[in-house]
Amino acid sequence: MRIITMLLFSLGLIGQAYAHHGSAPHFDSNDIVSFEGVVTQVYFVNPHAIVHFEVSDSNGSIAEWRCELSGASQLQRFGWSQETLSVGDEIRIVGSRARREANHCDTRSIHLADGTNLSRDIYIQGNIRQSRIAKAADVASRPQYLENSQPNISGRWIVREGGEHTLPIPTDAGRLASERYDVRFDNPSIRCESGNIVWDWARQAHINDIHQEEGQILIRYGYLDLIRTVHLDTTKHPENIVPSLEGHSIGLWDGDTLVIDTIGFLPRAFIPRESVMTSEEMHVVERIRFDNELSVLVRDYVVIDPLYLAEPYHGQDISDLAMTAYQPYNCVDLSGENNRRPD
Repeated sequence: MRIITMLLFSLGLIGQAYAHHGSAPHFDSNDIVSFEGVVTQVYFVNPHAIVHFEVSDSNGSIAEWRCELSGASQLQRFGWSQETLSVGDEIRIVGSRARREANHCDTRSIHLADGTNLSRDIYIQGNIRQSRIAKAADVASRPQYLENSQPNISGRWIVREGGEHTLPIPTDAGRLASERYDVRFDNPSIRCESGNIVWDWARQAHINDIHQEEGQILIRYGYLDLIRTVHLDTTKHPENIVPSLEGHSIGLWDGDTLVIDTIGFLPRAFIPRESVMTSEEMHVVERIRFDNELSVLVRDYVVIDPLYLAEPYHGQDISDLAMTAYQPYNCVDLSGENNRRPD
């Protein structure tokens, strides 16, 4: 089963499945709605852009609707901008009806009065697709070592799709914790909270940033703005760690590989959409190195949680150097009744 899972990840099939069923707990793909209306408000934000519009019926009554799109960061990659939709635009919108909120939908397509058809996952025709990956010459010109003799892993990085991951196997306590978890209401990203240091690094191909300083390394995640400090000036964790989303990280160099040891986590949904949980006993070891032959950043990791995971969870991802700047995620919680647990 682990071999099959790793193969599916390497082919990108599990990632596609995640994207496909990510909205299923909140919207009914078998209940398609289609309306003509006038845009009254547009929120071009993460994790979901929202368009508000008014719909008039044959009797002249007006209904207020709102529909979700992908996050602004993802939409920008498909050619969208703040000006793509404006207040006053006449549109026809097609989407999946929300399961627990009236007059709310998950957008499939938007059709403008001038004939332009917009889809959340299709590049807008006429726009020039900008590459986000640095040119080979720019990657080759990077110094292999910094002035302080540390191997150079600094830069802005974009994780490639796919990767290799083993299958998480829960303990009995882990299964019980997953039964108490409900992705419809407990997914931390709904509340603009990071999930964990392992999966958020690779979520949605955002640009991550690594900055090496004297005595420490700062890691900024492009997804949900998680910030980590890796302490290089100590070999032991403090005795009284205050649990946090990012935990406490210490690092050491093993040749040209940075080994990061992290403990002190809050209990979290490790893989939110699959209800895989981790406890305060989670322990993560990452090995990060720049592969000079392939010109990529390689991160190997192992997750150990004796309380919730029956076996260590292993994985690897590969990142390319980005040519575009790091952008804060700037999450805005616009979730409504569809994402709130009923009383």
